[in-house]
Amino acid sequence: MDIDIAGKLFPNITTLIVQLLATGVMLLIFKKFLWTSMQSYFAKRADFIESQMNEAREMNEKAKTYMVESEKQARDSAKEYHNIVEKAKTDALKVRDDIVGDAKKEATAKIEQAQKEIEAEKAQAKEEMKEEMIDIAMEVATKIMNKDMNTQANQDLVEEFIDKVVK
Repeated sequence: MDIDIAGKLFPNITTLIVQLLATGVMLLIFKKFLWTSMQSYFAKRADFIESQMNEAREMNEKAKTYMVESEKQARDSAKEYHNIVEKAKTDALKVRDDIVGDAKKEATAKIEQAQKEIEAEKAQAKEEMKEEMIDIAMEVATKIMNKDMNTQANQDLVEEFIDKVVK
């Protein structure tokens, strides 16, 4: 068994030339028929990727602007809520003050009315007491004198006496 080591280590020149020519022919065919379509496919793919990236950037910018707008709206809503709460507080305080004022006026009016009624009842009681005293004095005077004098003159004298006593 003789193995030709030198033949195995170095390639055969004719095989090498045939393989190089076959590869060259394949490259020419590839360039002639497939190169332009591959170039257009890669260009379309690059354009698609670039458009997707641009779209993503635009969406990101829109999202940022929407975020800023929503934060502004949230701040405005919070301010409006705070203003509404403050207005409600002031309105409630005003209503409370009005109710308290009305209650005070009503209480003052009732106190004044009660004082007038008390004064009227005092005057009426004084008058009734005066009349009772006159009646009692007349009875006493009649009994003491045991005679019936001029009743009108007696009554005038008793009323004068009582006026002096009462005042």
